[in-house]
Amino acid sequence: MTLRHGYFSDQGYTHGAYPDTSPERLVFAALLQSQRPVDLAGAFNVLDLGCGQGFGLCLQAACYPQARFTGIDFSAAHIAHARALAASAGLTNIQFLAADFLNLSEAPPEGWGSFDFAIAHGILGWVSPEVGASLLAAAAAALRPGGLFYLSYNTLPGWLARQPFQHVVKSFQRNLGDGQPSLDAALALFRQLQDSGSPLFQVQPSLAGSLDELSRQAPAYLLHEFNHAKWQPQYSDTVIRQAAAHDLSYLVSATLPESFDGLLPEAFRSMLSFCSEPDQHALVRDLLTNQSFRRDIYAKGRDPIWSAAASEAMQKLELFSLLDDEDLLSPDAFSFRLGFGEVKGNRVWFLALMEHLQQGPCRLGDLQRVPLLDDAPTPLPELLQNVALLLHKGSVALLPPPRDPAPAQRFNQVVAAQVAAGAPYRAIAVPRSGNLLPLSDLELLLLHASLQGRSGDALIEALSTNLESLGRSLQQEGQPVEAADRLRRLTEHANRFETATLPRLRRLEAVA
Repeated sequence: MTLRHGYFSDQGYTHGAYPDTSPERLVFAALLQSQRPVDLAGAFNVLDLGCGQGFGLCLQAACYPQARFTGIDFSAAHIAHARALAASAGLTNIQFLAADFLNLSEAPPEGWGSFDFAIAHGILGWVSPEVGASLLAAAAAALRPGGLFYLSYNTLPGWLARQPFQHVVKSFQRNLGDGQPSLDAALALFRQLQDSGSPLFQVQPSLAGSLDELSRQAPAYLLHEFNHAKWQPQYSDTVIRQAAAHDLSYLVSATLPESFDGLLPEAFRSMLSFCSEPDQHALVRDLLTNQSFRRDIYAKGRDPIWSAAASEAMQKLELFSLLDDEDLLSPDAFSFRLGFGEVKGNRVWFLALMEHLQQGPCRLGDLQRVPLLDDAPTPLPELLQNVALLLHKGSVALLPPPRDPAPAQRFNQVVAAQVAAGAPYRAIAVPRSGNLLPLSDLELLLLHASLQGRSGDALIEALSTNLESLGRSLQQEGQPVEAADRLRRLTEHANRFETATLPRLRRLEAVA
């Protein structure tokens, strides 16, 4: 097993993309705290520290061709993949550099000190304290004054139940060596502990559910999650104070509903009312909700605008619906699953709002004046809270300034073609929102065939042939589809794609 600064690097990380890291989401979340927004119509610079395979950063570069993107990772394999993807998609506004956080201060990349956004997704609790401090120092040095830093990491107390499991993985590595055998052996041991009625599962009742969840996770994620020698989830107040030492001021959660304590039960809100300092507020909120993963936004120096200017900027933001009319009929269309439980929205209000957005993009200020409930305008704070819920669920999107959709369309064509060749990508770029749209592997295979001019029966045949070439069976609810039912299922997938998915992708300008 290869460890570098205690970090497991025998196998590459997943090929993920994360909507909370996109520029328009970061600007919206920061604007909730009256932080001066970055002008997304002009040129801006984005840095991804620990960019992994680079898929998410390439997707952003495709959505924002007028901006510049830099990805840094210590894994040469990750950087090679990222550069190849960028080159195949013809992205000229992105670069990937192989570098170690510990050495960045000695040889900073071009543009150091002028980045508008910096991103560090998920790695803080996977690296040693020394590397973690270098990560924070690198972000602070890279950002311009007033720039925004997205930092996400595994959080306590939510990871308490899984700490024994990770410790066993690390212990087994001493004699099993390679990451996968130690992980498999730990899973087997904990299943035996569970079957034998170990009191551990009574003291930590969420452990059983965690094991079930682990069995559904991708191996590349599990290996990177549990095989690091310095693995340690963090308490949020500790991280906030560490970041402050680097002149990085905590602003707000990038998980938008967590910006609104009004969504919490009354008993929770009363406990938080005594927490005046940001680090204490974050800690107590995490304890109340058993937080397991934080997505936070910091600023390289607060750059606030006056309250009236912040309100005016908010009211100018535009939203549009990502739902079809059929989606609105779903009984859980306006139920929102958050870290502490489910929040049920007022269906009458949300339905009126969404029906208004179905007509086309609308400014928040105009929505505020629409009498959606009781013939009265909606107060801006309440409107923002409900919009945050819809954004978080993916029901609506923010409308950034217009720009050329061609780079995103080329990127999506390459993504679909590479999925047809076996790549594990599961999202495409949406230039209309400046963000991503998750798609299943079957939808991406159908998109590839459609972009090659296939339709009708030819589209069904292309999907069937592509699945066979990849050595994959058609699945339904995790089980292989019977041979006698295969054609019917293929036809259903193809028809749904042609009648619903493809027209939606065209409306979003994701395909020409």
